[in-house]
Amino acid sequence: MRDVVVVGGGPVGGQVARLLASEGVDVLLVEEHARVGEPVQCAGLFSPRIFDLVDFARDEVWMNDIRGANVRSPKGRVVSLEGGKTMAVAVDRGGFDRRCVERAATAGAEVRTGVRAVEASRDATGVTVRLRNGGGSETVRARAVVGADGVQSQVARWFDLPHAKEIVPCYGAQVEGLALDATRVEMFVGQEQAPGFFSWMIPTDARGHTGKVEVGVSWKAPHSAKHYYERMYRDPQSARFIVDPLVCYEICGCIPLGPIRKTSGERVALVGDAAAQAKPTSGGGVYTGLKCAAHLADVLAAGLEEDDLSAARMAEYHERWTDELGFELAVGMRLRRAFMHLTDEQVERLFDVLDDREILETVNVMGDIDYPSRLAKALLRKAPQLFQFSGPVMKSLFSVA
Repeated sequence: MRDVVVVGGGPVGGQVARLLASEGVDVLLVEEHARVGEPVQCAGLFSPRIFDLVDFARDEVWMNDIRGANVRSPKGRVVSLEGGKTMAVAVDRGGFDRRCVERAATAGAEVRTGVRAVEASRDATGVTVRLRNGGGSETVRARAVVGADGVQSQVARWFDLPHAKEIVPCYGAQVEGLALDATRVEMFVGQEQAPGFFSWMIPTDARGHTGKVEVGVSWKAPHSAKHYYERMYRDPQSARFIVDPLVCYEICGCIPLGPIRKTSGERVALVGDAAAQAKPTSGGGVYTGLKCAAHLADVLAAGLEEDDLSAARMAEYHERWTDELGFELAVGMRLRRAFMHLTDEQVERLFDVLDDREILETVNVMGDIDYPSRLAKALLRKAPQLFQFSGPVMKSLFSVA
C-alpha cells in the first residue's frame, strides 16, 4: 500500500509530493498529460517571493522582470503604476511546472505521466484509486489521496467535496510581433474589453516583442473568452500593441474563485485550483497553492505518522490554510464582486478617483499582487469615496477611522 497518491502534476501537486517525499513518505504522483506543463493554462506572472517557496532558482525559468503596469479604462484613460523595483516576474510556465514535479521525483516521489485517475473510493483502511493509461488500467491502494487536479477536480467529485463558487474562463496565446514596453503589463478593463474580469498583455522578453496576450471573462459574459481575445486584435486600444502577430501556442484555462467551505475529509484533501485557492483579484493561484501545499504536507505527514487520517485530523489542514489566507481570499472575493458589477461609466468615475498623485503613490508603495487586501485598506483610508464603488460590504471589513 502506498502512503499517498497525488492526482495532478501541476506546481502545487508537485510541491505536495516533494514535501511529503522529503519526509520519507511513499508518494505516487499521477499526471494525465504526457508532459508536465503542457498544455499551458496560465499566464505565468508571479511575484518574486514565489521563489522562496520552491527549491529551484529563479534563473531556471525566468523570462522577464516586470516593474509596473498601465491600466486602461473603457474610454482609453491610463493609470500608470510603477513600483520602482521588480514587482513581478514573467516565467516559462511550463518549465516552472516541470521543475516542481522534477524536484518531487528527486525527493523520492514516483511520478507517472500520461496516467489518469478515473475512479477512487474510500474504506476503513485506505483509498482505492483506479488508474488508466494508453495500455490499460490498474488499481492502486493508498492510505490517503490528494486532489491537485484543477478546477474540475474529479477527486472533489468522488469524495463529495465542494467546487469553486465561480469559474472565470480564460483564453489567450504566446505571441511574437508585439510592441510593448518590456517592463510593463498592459491591462484593459470594461464591458466591451472583458466583461467581469480584464484582459492583459505581459511582455516575456527584454525587448517587448514577445508576450502573453490573454483575456478572462465572467461566466455570465455574452460571448466566450476566445471571442474577446480575438477582439483584442481589432480594438484600437489593444491592437496598437500587436504589430505583426505570430501565435506560438494557445493558452486556455479557467480560474476558480471563491474559497470553499471544506477542503478535506477522511483520507482526502484538495489543494490549489481544486480547492479554489486562487486570488479573486488577479486570478493567480500558484503562490497561494504553494503556501497551502506546505500546510497540507505537514498535516498529512503527521497524520500518517500517528496513523490518524480521520476527517477531524485532516480538518487541521483546512483550518491552517484558512487561518493564513482565508481573510485575504475573502476580501479579494468581495472586491471582485464589487468590480464585476460596475458599468463602464462607473469605471470611468473610478479612474477619476485613482488618477491622483497621492492615490497613485499609495498604490505604488502598497501594491502587492499576492496580498491585495493591504492596498485595499490603505486606499479606502486615503480615499473614502472609493466606498461608493466597493459597497457597504467593505465597510464591514475595513475601518477608515
